[in-house]
Amino acid sequence: MFRFFQKYNHVSVFFLRLGVAIVFVYHGYHKLFGSGAPQKMINYLAGIGMPLPTAGAYLAGGIEFFGGIMIGLGLLTRQASLLVILVMLVAIFFVQRNDPYREVEHAVQMLVLSIGTLYSGSGSFSLENLVKKHGD
Repeated sequence: MFRFFQKYNHVSVFFLRLGVAIVFVYHGYHKLFGSGAPQKMINYLAGIGMPLPTAGAYLAGGIEFFGGIMIGLGLLTRQASLLVILVMLVAIFFVQRNDPYREVEHAVQMLVLSIGTLYSGSGSFSLENLVKKHGD
């Protein structure tokens, strides 16, 4: 039974990328274009004492939104993963440093999943793979 899963192991990379992408695109969209955005995020970052809250809000939202799209499409997956990993590290160790774990848990989960996409790369079902095939 498990041979089937071993044979199609590359499919897991696609689902990992898809799950990570959905979450980052959703959260990035709301930081950039949601109700009251981006001012809501800017005010939050300023309120907790983050330096350059306007730049931070646009960077976090932009990296999450566009990085999520890139991860989902499987295009420059490792580079996009590295950027969202940096955003999650800032979220965990600076933005949410005083929050209880249950509030930080989501950022920790996304950090771990993004490390997975960093190591696994784009995989077979990706634009990156498609470009490589047509480039040969």
